[in-house]
Amino acid sequence: MLRGFLAAIAIGFALVSTGAAVADTSRIDDEFVSSTLVPEHLQLTPGQTSRLALDMEIAPGWHTYWINAGDSGEAVSIDWTLPEGVKVGDVSWPAPHRQPYPPLMNYGYSDRSTLVMDLSVPRGWPEGEPVQIEAGLFWLVCAEVCIPGEGSVSLSLPTGPTSQPNPAAPPVFAAAEMSQPVANPYPARFQVKGDEIRLRLSSADIGGNAIKDAYFFSREWGVVEHSAPQLVSRDSTGLTLVAKISTETDEPFDGEQLEGVIELVSTEAGGPDRIVLDVAAGRGVVTSGIAGYQGAAAGGSTSFPMAVLFAFLGGIILNLMPCVFPVLALKAIGFAGSAHGSAGERISHGVAYTAGVLVLFMVLAVGLIVLKGAGEAVGWGFQLQNPVVVAFLAYVMFLVGLNLSGVFDINTGLEGAGEGAAQSGGSRGAFFTGALAAIVATPCSAPFMAAALGAALTMSVPATLMVFAALGFGLAFPFLLLSLSPQVARLMPKPGPWMVRLKEVLAFPMYATAAWLVWVLGSLSGQDAMLMAMVGGVLLGFAVWMFGIAQESTSTRGQIFGRLGAAVAVGLVVFYATGFETRSGPVGGVSTAAGSELGEPFSTARLAQLRAEGKPVFINMTADWCITCKVNERVAFGEGFKRALEENDVTYLKGDWTARDPEITALLQEFGRVGVPLYAIYPREGKPELLPQIITPSMMVERLGAV
Repeated sequence: MLRGFLAAIAIGFALVSTGAAVADTSRIDDEFVSSTLVPEHLQLTPGQTSRLALDMEIAPGWHTYWINAGDSGEAVSIDWTLPEGVKVGDVSWPAPHRQPYPPLMNYGYSDRSTLVMDLSVPRGWPEGEPVQIEAGLFWLVCAEVCIPGEGSVSLSLPTGPTSQPNPAAPPVFAAAEMSQPVANPYPARFQVKGDEIRLRLSSADIGGNAIKDAYFFSREWGVVEHSAPQLVSRDSTGLTLVAKISTETDEPFDGEQLEGVIELVSTEAGGPDRIVLDVAAGRGVVTSGIAGYQGAAAGGSTSFPMAVLFAFLGGIILNLMPCVFPVLALKAIGFAGSAHGSAGERISHGVAYTAGVLVLFMVLAVGLIVLKGAGEAVGWGFQLQNPVVVAFLAYVMFLVGLNLSGVFDINTGLEGAGEGAAQSGGSRGAFFTGALAAIVATPCSAPFMAAALGAALTMSVPATLMVFAALGFGLAFPFLLLSLSPQVARLMPKPGPWMVRLKEVLAFPMYATAAWLVWVLGSLSGQDAMLMAMVGGVLLGFAVWMFGIAQESTSTRGQIFGRLGAAVAVGLVVFYATGFETRSGPVGGVSTAAGSELGEPFSTARLAQLRAEGKPVFINMTADWCITCKVNERVAFGEGFKRALEENDVTYLKGDWTARDPEITALLQEFGRVGVPLYAIYPREGKPELLPQIITPSMMVERLGAV
């Protein structure tokens, strides 16, 4: 702001000085626009290049236009009358500003604009003969109405063996240079996809949090839809901007180079709040981005209130997903045990369970925010891409199963019948059960969740935390509601020996979950890791058996022996678990997420090739740890699906996100998603269609038949 103010004062001073140095015909005073032709030199040297500046002072509340005026308006035009051999170069236009007049968007200048041009006098110009320059000007100045203006300015500049600088010119040209776009220092490429132009600047410098907004001004009219929103996304390697292709011309833009300027709005303290780069981008594939790109496929952005509502609804539906069933059964036992106790006890169980869910979801949210801020490409279920975390979760499930089987006791209060069962672990046990439910829910994705979480990670930190809290509250809500309802409590069966048997039966889903997680570990780290994990499980079983001995022993020696044995075994388990590493490439025969006999492995290059050939494509982004993905594939990808692929000549690309894959992460982000499953159909022409996360055989056949 201060710099602009000083520049304005300097220009004003220069105008006064220039008026005294050259003929009065160098200036036009209009009611709305005052234009002055300012030479860089008062005496020119033949064979050398000087500069001219057309400085235009615009009345408050009015504006003129850039070289591309936008949806309406017209740029300033200059018609030169010059002696033979004297040339004036192209105009260097100042960086434009957006001039919104809904539903129109114009590009131009308010207060002041300074157009700069090179002036060259031929080497053979007669010495001492002045150079007569005349410029016919036409401009359009607008506010609520538009008023055309015209006039002419002229200069007579002497020539000589040496140039004589204009003492009034430096402030004018300095201010003009400050208003010019900066040469773009970053690699730039663009891609035309459907009715969109995707522009990519590759640099970690502009991928950081300091850039809060960006906008592309096409130098050529009819390239982009000026009034359409431009969508921007950032990641650790740069910035992607998406603009709609203009429909105002008979033939949509199909050039090999995209020229214009891109405005970057910064929040960095102490730095400029607006940087404008002069961009000339060549064609190339653009797939990179971050969560927050809400293109045509995503159906628009999601507001904060809508994201909170969707997260809450998604959390409720998450209770119906198969990954949460085992833990919910555990909670059902606890609720049955406390239902016939006091109202305070029942409510405290519901509140504790809710608190456990919320705490874990906040931990996940903070983890996502921190990793995103560090430039990592992460999403929903990101922790299951880490083999150490997967091994830890497998051991947690195994421990819960052993506890339910009665191998050791963590004071659940369920080993006795009758009154003892009514204790059901207390509030501490309810909190643990809620946390466990949140952990095991992450491999699943429910309707409404995708849009909510995709939008959440583009918002401020408090807003992101609120959306995740709404998701957790939705997951906990059914049990919280039950705990607050005395009518439901009266319908629950009374505690008794049946609860002990049910508890023992529920151990087996926990063992099954542990086995599944070991299989996921094999997908991440290979078959050797599966063997290591199973050895770790044996050691863990030995540890809790020793711990059980310590619990049962009546002697101090027996208790010490049991606890020492348990500690040694746990230490060995930790040693094994922390040695797991993510595989560097596919592990043959382990992962089934990609490369199966049905479909090709996904790659950005393959998708781009198929799209360039005009072939329809169905993509399936999945992971071995995504239970929703596996259920969908088993239910919907049957014989009817295969026939629909063949009959409609649709290429099936399947992406494996079990371990981190930047290309898949980028594609998820293009659709505004932060996790799998993701199903999309790219038709022969037009925009891709994003399918629901819960699919059916009839839906797949119908959608594939419409490509």
